[in-house]
Amino acid sequence: MTENLAQEIREQESLAKAAIAEAKAEAAKITATAQAEAEQLIKDTKQQCHRQWRESVANAEKEAEGKAGEILEKGKKEAQECYEKTKDSAAGVADWLVREVMTNYGSC
Repeated sequence: MTENLAQEIREQESLAKAAIAEAKAEAAKITATAQAEAEQLIKDTKQQCHRQWRESVANAEKEAEGKAGEILEKGKKEAQECYEKTKDSAAGVADWLVREVMTNYGSC
């Protein structure tokens, strides 16, 4: 009977060792799967963030181009107004300059 009991203990120890080895292998498999999923999530999140960043930059550039166009048009309008205000006086200054040159140096 003692021998049967010792044999049964050895068999149970073998079964326990096998169960432990199987559990360790399963744990390693679960850990590897979880790590792969985590790495994929990180990669996907990085790609999504980069995509959002590119969209934000594109929107900002589009908005800046619109504002630049408005500023350019305003500048052109102001330049035209300045030209219109000063073109008559410029003709007068040119006439005066011609008279001064002709008076001082004559028509050579």
